[in-house]
Amino acid sequence: MWTGYWLCSSFFFSSWGDNMWNFAVGLYLVKLTPGSLQLTAIYGAVVTSSVIFFAPIIGNWIDRKNRLVVIRTLLLLQNGLIICSAVFISLILFRVTANNNILTLFKVLVIIFGAAANLASQGEQISITRDWVVVICHNDNDSLAKLNAHMRRIDLSVAILAPIAVGSLMSLISDLSGIALICGWNILSMFSEYIQLRHIYKTVPELTEKHINEYEPIGEIENDHKMKLTWLGIFDRIKLSFIGWKVYKSQSIYLAGIALAVLYLTVLGFSSITVGYAYSQSMKEVYVSIFFGTGALFGILGTIVFPFLRNKVGLVKTGLIGLGYQCSMLIICVASIWAPGSPSSLKHLKRNITEINSTFINNNVMSYHKSITTHSPIINYHSYVSILLLMLGVVLSRSGLWISDLTITQLQQENVEEEFRGAVGGVQSSLNSVLDLMQYILTIVLFKPEDFGILILISFSAVFTSFLLYITFSIKTHVISKKMSDDG
Repeated sequence: MWTGYWLCSSFFFSSWGDNMWNFAVGLYLVKLTPGSLQLTAIYGAVVTSSVIFFAPIIGNWIDRKNRLVVIRTLLLLQNGLIICSAVFISLILFRVTANNNILTLFKVLVIIFGAAANLASQGEQISITRDWVVVICHNDNDSLAKLNAHMRRIDLSVAILAPIAVGSLMSLISDLSGIALICGWNILSMFSEYIQLRHIYKTVPELTEKHINEYEPIGEIENDHKMKLTWLGIFDRIKLSFIGWKVYKSQSIYLAGIALAVLYLTVLGFSSITVGYAYSQSMKEVYVSIFFGTGALFGILGTIVFPFLRNKVGLVKTGLIGLGYQCSMLIICVASIWAPGSPSSLKHLKRNITEINSTFINNNVMSYHKSITTHSPIINYHSYVSILLLMLGVVLSRSGLWISDLTITQLQQENVEEEFRGAVGGVQSSLNSVLDLMQYILTIVLFKPEDFGILILISFSAVFTSFLLYITFSIKTHVISKKMSDDG
């Protein structure tokens, strides 16, 4: 059997576990702090910050170690830490102690273990998708493209099914059943992935042959004083970061890259924040998971439409269509702020306060008399129009997001010279993470559900700003192309 299928099978186990955990953790964190999105935002901020600071160190470690040792270590850490984090969540949910200090410690451990597990997951993805895949395909571009496509489809398909599986258990059975599924899957996945990857390692001799990078930071010289070397290393890392930014800024497509990064400053996606907000609005876990999966389905649709648009109108115009479509769909999310059932503080204007209070009093009086005459309990009705509009806008926008993401990624692949691809890619990842971190910081400040309308407006503004940046890039590209054609 071709080793690529073994790799896809291993990737399936990893992707399923990641998607279950990323979906469920948003729900569990809201359950730990009802009526607040602050803990969810803190978790996201810590996870994103850890990637910004520690991902380069993990990448360096991966380059210097044996491939099988790397995978074995990362699998053990990733799956083990998720299990630990899930166990502490269950301890809090079941109130094993009434001591608030201990409960706070448990929450801190949930965040720390979750962030560390995410780092291990990032390391595994780097190792498999950037190294193992290339070696297995023997640097054959056609085979590499096919294997990449298979893995992308697996990831997007799993993003539909995994949240529905864990969300259904949490909604129909109990929170404990969701935790049990996550823990059980991670134990199964750890052994299954390792067995399959070890088989690939033994089957492909090239994987056992690895050139160990012995590179030392620029300007570092042999010295017995470790502190001096450490400070030199930090200085050189900062220097290299500035050099990378200069290289990035010099690229003809840097505005498109910035437009891509700005897209990360949004809560209008299926992150733990949006999932937690939906749950806070009385939407059951199973329905949240269905929207989550439907969003992934529309993401797949975007990847299917992308090559068709590219062939018809060209790469640059495809990005305009993708971002324009995404902005238009997110207008539905903006409308949800003032729709029935919205808790947003923006909905209640001062001039309507008297009218609202009057209506509330009259309804209560009528309900009171009705309850006396009918001897029946009063039923409190909650409208789901607002949350349904929000989820609908997010779901529909996913096609545009993937079209624009694929467009800008390919623009960088086609226009960045080979010797600068690493530097440009590193700066792009850093920019994405910084903007991603900003959304979590904003949510930490605006953590109440009634503040979510403000976050929606900020997110829509960010996506619209990305659209404007990309329009500027496309105009410059058109002017340059026209000038070159006139000169020719």
